[in-house]
Amino acid sequence: MTTVAEYFADQLANAGVARVYGLPGGENVEILDAIRRRGIEFILVKNESSACFMAATDARLTGVIGVALTTLGPGAANAYAGLAHAYLDRAPVLLITAANDPELIGKHSHQVIELGAAFRPVCKLSAELTVKNAADTIQRAIALAKAERPGPVHVSIHNRIAEQGIPAGTPVQAPRRESLVDATDINSARNLLADKTKPIIVVGLGLEPSRPYQQLRRLAESLGAPVIDTPKCKGALRADHPLFAGAIGLTRDDPVYELLDEADSIVAIGFDVVELVKPWDYAKPLIWIAEWRNHDPEIACDLELIGNVAEILDDVGQVETMAAPDWGARRVGRFRAELAKRPLPTPGPGRMLPQTFLHSLRDNSPDDIMLTTDVGSHKIFAALEWGARVPNRYFVSNGLSAMGFGLSSAIAAAEISGEPVVCITGDAGLAMALGELGLLAERRLPVLIALMNDAALDLIRSAQLRRGRPIFGTEFANPDYQYIARAYGIGYRQVGSREECDAAIRAGLSGKTPMLVDVMIDPAGYPTTV
Repeated sequence: MTTVAEYFADQLANAGVARVYGLPGGENVEILDAIRRRGIEFILVKNESSACFMAATDARLTGVIGVALTTLGPGAANAYAGLAHAYLDRAPVLLITAANDPELIGKHSHQVIELGAAFRPVCKLSAELTVKNAADTIQRAIALAKAERPGPVHVSIHNRIAEQGIPAGTPVQAPRRESLVDATDINSARNLLADKTKPIIVVGLGLEPSRPYQQLRRLAESLGAPVIDTPKCKGALRADHPLFAGAIGLTRDDPVYELLDEADSIVAIGFDVVELVKPWDYAKPLIWIAEWRNHDPEIACDLELIGNVAEILDDVGQVETMAAPDWGARRVGRFRAELAKRPLPTPGPGRMLPQTFLHSLRDNSPDDIMLTTDVGSHKIFAALEWGARVPNRYFVSNGLSAMGFGLSSAIAAAEISGEPVVCITGDAGLAMALGELGLLAERRLPVLIALMNDAALDLIRSAQLRRGRPIFGTEFANPDYQYIARAYGIGYRQVGSREECDAAIRAGLSGKTPMLVDVMIDPAGYPTTV
């Protein structure tokens, strides 16, 4: 008879899972061995949240659920930040944790945490497997992770359960995304847009399940509408397209809010306000287009079109519009020209502005380079300024905004693609995931780590300065990173000028091994710096 562990591994393989990321404990050696025997690769990480970050990036790139595995107690607790990232960044991640021995419940408390109570607020499902419920629960968890708006699920299992035989379960059908759109809805959308002279399109993370990039471009060109993206879908429309206006969701006064204020109607496609730091309060006519309903929170809209986004965009785009002659590409062109006139500060000796680094990276990398960022001033800057030219090649924790994400995500991206990946991280963010350098070195992945070295939590330090408070608790001493890189057998260069940066990036991207580029940054160029 098939054991519960074997059945679980079979269901993962049937769902297309090729890798599991994790850090196991003694209580889940049975499920770990079943994964091995089923031919699924196990990637041993150094921190449990890293496993969830990697699983989320895996899901984003492959379209398959991402899977992470940890032990119970401290392992499960350590995974919480990664699971919360999957929840707020809408990633279909399955977290498998060990469980306490069911025969000892109520008899001891060592490492006992009520995992269901802990995880249910950030999961679509949290359940402990028993022999009786295992088949149905495993199938349901796998299906639920991708159903409706994607998100994480959690199941726990103990060796005692994993090694027992499993009775046959009733096959669980994956929930279908039913279209709630008919011809009347499409006509209503066309009629709403027909007399608008300044339509604008806002796209968000909900584009990724169906990836309707061509349909988005055609709709924008048909309407003559500027396109604003959020960080999670950068590249959905090329940054050099005449209608691409910029990114939203990083600060309360992102430059593109200027265009949103001028628009007379909004088409929101896969838009999710979880990415915004400024509450959404626009009352102008809005059409909501997504694969899931407008909720959590619901934003005011005139029409809600739920279904196959690509088909909806094609249908809505067949409309004659009255776009103003000074709108669309002309308005975007003037907007870009004004932004380009912004003066930049002079960097300190031996330091370079983040703008200089990003220009160097763009000039010395291919259009389709994959880029991950960590969280801090550099994340805000990169999301606003990076010129993404290919979709689904930019990875960031934006809904949760969790430090430590950048390096873990880059490792998963390089593991899956085999291509060079650039990770932009702050020094504090790298410190949170420093142990993963061991995994990077072990697997010899082509990741170029661009370390924004300013020895501070700059985003918080800037907030102190804006409020007239002294700098306190936000600056620190950094190690000599060349010795850390050397200890792991990773290439290293320190750069403080454009010429040095150009050479380092070319060297890092031309090789097939990891490199740490220590960028001596002057944070004066960040948009959040006082």
